[in-house]
Amino acid sequence: MDLGRLLFRPLYWLAGKIFATWARPTVAPEDPTELFPAAGQPVCYVFESGGLADTLATELICKIHGLTSPTEPLAFAGIREPNRIVVLRQKRRFLFRRRRMSESTRLRRLVDASVAAGGQDILLVPVAIYWGRSPDKEASWFKLLFAENWEFAGRTRKFFVTIFQGRNTLLSYSRPLSLSAITREGLEPEIAYRKVSRILRVHFRQRRTATVGPDLSHRRTLVNAVLRNPAVQRVIAEAGNDPDERDKHTQEAIKYAREIAAHVSYTTVRVVERLLGWVWNRIYDGIELNHVDRLHEIAPGKEIVYVPCHRSHFDYLLLSYIVYHQDLSLPHVAAGINLNLPIVGGILRRGGAFFLRRSFKGNRLYAAVFSAYLHEILVRGHSIEYFVEGGRSRTGRLLPPKAGMLGMTVNSYLHDPRRPIVFIPVYFGYEKLIEGDSFISELGGAAKRKESLFGLIQSVVALRDRFGKVYVNVGQPILIEDVLDGRKPDWRDGARDADERPPWINEVIDELGERIMEEINSAAAVTPISLLAMVLLATPKQTMGFAELNRQLKLCVELLLRFEYSDSVTIPDLSPEDIVRHGVELGVIRITEHPLGDVVHMDEHNAVLMTYFRNNILHLFAMPASIACCFIQGRQLEHGELQRLMRLIYPFMKKELCLKWDAADIDAVTTAAIEALLDLEILARGRSKKILVRPPAGSAKAYQLLMLGQSMVPMLQRFYLVIAQLVKNGSGTLSRTDLEQLCQKSAERLSMIYGLHSPDFFDRALFQDFISELRQVEVLRRNGQGKLEFDEDITDIGEDARLVLGEEIRHSILSLTFADEADAA
Repeated sequence: MDLGRLLFRPLYWLAGKIFATWARPTVAPEDPTELFPAAGQPVCYVFESGGLADTLATELICKIHGLTSPTEPLAFAGIREPNRIVVLRQKRRFLFRRRRMSESTRLRRLVDASVAAGGQDILLVPVAIYWGRSPDKEASWFKLLFAENWEFAGRTRKFFVTIFQGRNTLLSYSRPLSLSAITREGLEPEIAYRKVSRILRVHFRQRRTATVGPDLSHRRTLVNAVLRNPAVQRVIAEAGNDPDERDKHTQEAIKYAREIAAHVSYTTVRVVERLLGWVWNRIYDGIELNHVDRLHEIAPGKEIVYVPCHRSHFDYLLLSYIVYHQDLSLPHVAAGINLNLPIVGGILRRGGAFFLRRSFKGNRLYAAVFSAYLHEILVRGHSIEYFVEGGRSRTGRLLPPKAGMLGMTVNSYLHDPRRPIVFIPVYFGYEKLIEGDSFISELGGAAKRKESLFGLIQSVVALRDRFGKVYVNVGQPILIEDVLDGRKPDWRDGARDADERPPWINEVIDELGERIMEEINSAAAVTPISLLAMVLLATPKQTMGFAELNRQLKLCVELLLRFEYSDSVTIPDLSPEDIVRHGVELGVIRITEHPLGDVVHMDEHNAVLMTYFRNNILHLFAMPASIACCFIQGRQLEHGELQRLMRLIYPFMKKELCLKWDAADIDAVTTAAIEALLDLEILARGRSKKILVRPPAGSAKAYQLLMLGQSMVPMLQRFYLVIAQLVKNGSGTLSRTDLEQLCQKSAERLSMIYGLHSPDFFDRALFQDFISELRQVEVLRRNGQGKLEFDEDITDIGEDARLVLGEEIRHSILSLTFADEADAA
C-alpha cells in the first residue's frame, strides 16, 4: 500500500504503537536536531526505497527529538500533500507483471511548484535506514539471515526484517538539501527535477557504500572482469595463435583470480563479528579507539585504503571489527597466501580477505591478474586494507615500507583516477602479544613458524590469559593527490596505459611509504605497559625502588606533554601508582616489600618481551633522551655542541625509529627538547646561557636524567660498534655482508656480558639499516670489488661517540673488535 495514501488512519496508529514497543533504532547523529536550521522552514523526508517500517521508524525518532512528523500534511507553494515523505525508488506492480522501479512523482510535484513560485524553499532531509546494521549488533544468529545489503527487500522479506531487526537498526539523518538552491538557478522544471534527483541518488549511494559496503557483485562476475582486463589479455596473448595454449593460459588466469579473490558474505561477516566480540571481551580489558572522527569526516566519496602497522595476526581482525562497528564499509584485506588454511582460509575470504603470494617474481600472468584484481576492487569503491611493512614487526619498531602494494595502488589510480584515494594510517598498541615468545625466538635465530590449523588451535589456548587493553589510534589521512601534486604537478595530463609505469612514480611511492610510517608513529598510543618498559629497561637489572619508579613514570608523562611529538599521540590518564598496579595485575612486574621501601622487579623473560613495547614508543622520547644521553659522561655541554651532535646522529635515529622531522629542522627540534628538559629541572643553564649543566651528582634529578638517557644508549652502542669495526678493519676490506655479520656477533656477545641478553639489541636488520644510512649520507661507498670504502672523517664520528658512551662500554667494543682479529689469526 502507498504510504502517502493511507486510508485507515486508525490502523496506522495501531501499527505505530506496536512498532514503538518493539523497535529501538539507533539514530545518527545522536541529536539530529543539530542538522536542522531555525524552525519555520517546511521539511520533507527523503527515503531511498520507503515502506511502512521506514515511516514508523522515522516517526518514532522524530517524536523523540521534537522534529516535524513525516506523516503530517504538507502545504507548499500552492500544492497540498497528505504527508512529508518523498520516496526516490518506488516499486509498482502491474497485474501479473513483475515489479519495476518508477520515479518519485511527489518529488517532481515539489520541484515544479518551487520553480513556479520563483524558487520557494523547502528542505529535503535524506533519511537512510539500514535494518540489521547498527552499532548494537545482532543478538540472534537467526537475525543474520535478515541483515541489510544492497537488495531492496520485497514486502515479505521487509516484514521479517522488521520483526527480527527492529532493535538492530541504524537510522541516519543527513544535512538537508535546500530545494531553492537549485530551483533559483533558472533551470527548466524537468532539468531541475533531474538535478535534484541525481544529487539525492548519489548521496544515498555514497551513504550506503560507506555504511554497508559497495554493491557486491558475484565473485564470478569479478573474476570475469579481471580476465577482460587488457593487461591480462596481453599476457594471455603471448601464448600465440595456438588455441590450446591460449586456453591453457586462460584457465591458469582463472585459477589465479579465484585463488586471489575475496568472496564476501555478509552472513559470515556477522557471524564472525559476534565471535570476535566474544574473543575481545574474553582476553582484553577493552578496546580504546581514538581519533575515529577523522575517518568519518573523510570517508564519504573517497576510496579508503587502511594502512595500519603490523604487530599481530589480530591486527586485520581487529581493524575490520572496529570499522564494522563504526558503520563503515568493511575493508577487503590483503592477506598472505600462508593464511589460506583449510577452513580458516574460507572464513577469512568470506570476511573480505583476498590472498597474495609472497613473490610475483618470474610469473607475469599472476602479477597481471593480481594487479587487475586490485584495480577492479579499487574502482568499484571497496575500501582496502594492507600492511605496508609486509610482515609483522618482531622488535616493536616499524619496519621499512614495502613498495609492492603501494606501487600497484598508485599505478591503478594514475590509470583510472575515478575515486579519490585516501590512505588511513592506523596505530595498534597492545599491552601483551600472543606471538611475543615466538617473536623473541625468531630474533634469536629460530626458524619462523609456519602457519597451520594446529598452530591456530594452539594459539586459542592462550586466550585463557589476560592481555590488557588494546589501543587503536587513527592517524592523519594522506590524500594520494597531495603526494602526486607535490612530486609531479602535471600528473593529470594525458591518458596512460595500465602497463605504463612512469619513471617518477618510484619517488611518489617512496614518499608515500615514508609518510605513512611517520603518520603511524605520530598516532602512537602510550600504554601503561610501554611506560613501565621504558623506565625499567633503562636499569641494569630491570629493578627499581617503588618511589623512584613512580617519580620516573611521572617524569616520562610530563615530558610527553611538554615535548609534544604529535597531537595524535594518546597518553594514559593514570597515576604512576595505577600504572604500577596495572603492571602487577598483568604479571609484567612484581613488588617485593622491604622496610626501607618496596622494590619493583621485572624478571629476565618479561624484560626481553618488554623490549617490544618499549620500542613501540621509543621514538616519542628519542630527541630528549638523546640529549640526556650526552650528559651521562660529561657534566656540561654548550647548546650549539648539542645541536651539532644531534645533527650528526639524527639521520640514523630517523632511519631506525621512523622519526617525522626533516634534517633541516633538527636544530629547532633540539632546542624544543632542551627547553622541555629545563622545564622539568633535570637540566639547568650554567653561568652562560649557552652552557647546559646536569644536576649535581647523586641528586634525584641527576638520576632521572641518567635513566632517561639510558634508553638511547643501545642505539649509540650499535653506532659506535659499526664505526669501530670499520676503523679496525680498514677501508676497502669488508663487504657489507661481512660488516653486518661482524657487528651482529659482537653485539650479541656485548649484550650477554654487559646488559640484558635480548635479541632486540643484536637484530641484524638494525645494522643493515644503519650501514644503509651510512652509504646514503656518503660516509661509506662501495668499490668495484664490492668492498666498503671510507675516508678518515669516519674517525671523527667515532670520537663524538666517546662523549656519550662510558669508558667501560667503549673499551669492551674495542676489545671485541681486536678479539675478532686475534681469533681470525
